[in-house]
Amino acid sequence: MAINNIKRLLVRKRAKYLCEYCHSPEISNATPFTLDHLVPRSLGGSDELDNLALACHRCNSRRYNFTTGIDSITQQ
Repeated sequence: MAINNIKRLLVRKRAKYLCEYCHSPEISNATPFTLDHLVPRSLGGSDELDNLALACHRCNSRRYNFTTGIDSITQQ
């Protein structure tokens, strides 16, 4: 399912327009930032706000479909 523009804007505002991994500002990048799934769709991740992060192209491409860890409460 496509992520709508409202959800995209909410994630950008929450991140203060910074990459949530390297903290580079979106305004200083030539390539627009993307939304990254913390738990990738390929591993069952959703498009809910708590599973989305604003990411620069470099950080998003480095993550591929890896997860950074497992949440002890949700086991995701």
